[in-house]
Amino acid sequence: MRIILARHGETGWNAVGRVQGASDTELNEKGRSQAEELGRRLAESGEKIDICYASPKRRAFETAEIVCRHLGLTPIPVDDLREVSFGEWEGYTWPEIEEKWPEEYEAYQEDRMKVAPPGGESLGDALRRILPVLDAIAAGPGETALAVCHSAVIRAVLGWRAGVPFDNKALYRFNVPNAQWVAVDWDRTAQNR
Repeated sequence: MRIILARHGETGWNAVGRVQGASDTELNEKGRSQAEELGRRLAESGEKIDICYASPKRRAFETAEIVCRHLGLTPIPVDDLREVSFGEWEGYTWPEIEEKWPEEYEAYQEDRMKVAPPGGESLGDALRRILPVLDAIAAGPGETALAVCHSAVIRAVLGWRAGVPFDNKALYRFNVPNAQWVAVDWDRTAQNR
């Protein structure tokens, strides 16, 4: 199964650099325009997308609805595609987090796989819910699926597949801007956990 992981369009919090995580923010006007463009690009890409899944967070699900109008599909909400929870850090910018929680921030930057923000989840926690969902998508109908989700979800999956250390430097290699996508070939029987 080919799975296209697409990030939602811009929100007001994205525009000012605030961490969103489990917070249910909505698209801004730029984000809606980005979603329209994403839908057009996917429709013109030559990819025959058979089915669309989306995080139920408003920013992702609205992006999926806009994109799916271009693809003739209806998005299916999947709770475990939701963004990684950043707990107490949500609503703050990264510089504010570093200033307010210096020790926790440093530990998180060194090992995001094992270290969670206060009241949040580590990327290891998130992957334990995300990878089985991608396995289920890969076992589902069609040959190509679209999954509209979030930045940390996509980074975690790409980092895990590449086998990189889950620190700040390695994961930023996998930056996916708003309303952009990356396609992965997913064979659930070949995944090693």
